[in-house]
Amino acid sequence: MKFVVKNTTKCGVLDLLCPHSCRGCGCLGSVLCERCKKNLISKRRPICPICKQEFDVVALGPETQKCPDCGSAGFMGLFVGGWREGALMKMVEEYKYQSVWAVGDALVDILDAALPNHEGESWRGEELVVVPLPTIGRHVRERGLDHTLRLARKLARRRGWKCEKLLVRAVDTVQVGAKASEREEQARKAYAVRGKLDAKKVYVLLDDVWTTGASMRAAAEVMKVTGAERVVGLVVAAGRGREG
Repeated sequence: MKFVVKNTTKCGVLDLLCPHSCRGCGCLGSVLCERCKKNLISKRRPICPICKQEFDVVALGPETQKCPDCGSAGFMGLFVGGWREGALMKMVEEYKYQSVWAVGDALVDILDAALPNHEGESWRGEELVVVPLPTIGRHVRERGLDHTLRLARKLARRRGWKCEKLLVRAVDTVQVGAKASEREEQARKAYAVRGKLDAKKVYVLLDDVWTTGASMRAAAEVMKVTGAERVVGLVVAAGRGREG
């Protein structure tokens, strides 16, 4: 008789033998302990990744979270988990580049906390669809999985929403290290939509990091051209600097 070991059992054994340490304080037990998670979430203020500013919820409006200065670049709202620094930066990089999948649940906790709560959200009763920004094919092959799609599926399950791969890569151009002007030019050609989108739905466009925002804005524009009227931007972390 063949003995099959479930992945959850394997992970449980590994956690006992080689427990994770908190990326915030270093204590053993989890990738982000409850104290550090609570501290990170409770101190988070609404962020405009375009203007690189923090705002009061009252000033932005908790339901749409549109920046009063730049209007959030055409998004119905822009929601950010936090600045790309400290424990959050460490977790994003481990998840993205080192395939530390245990970090995923902590990142989804942060994304979930950045969004309006279930009871008061202006999208209540609407059909919401989480749309992951597609990762370059070569990177998916190198890492073994599309990390953004994985986050999108986890968040969709958490919220009871749908997750659909509506965007595809038209061009696999690597943007790391490119200047802002180069990123804008690359992004305009990078994405295509599968089919036609529904104007009645709210699409939550998700990515891990906002650097210049070229990719997110280009993808949102493609979605609007193909039928979407309401696109919400959601990212795990935003860089503080204004890249040139």
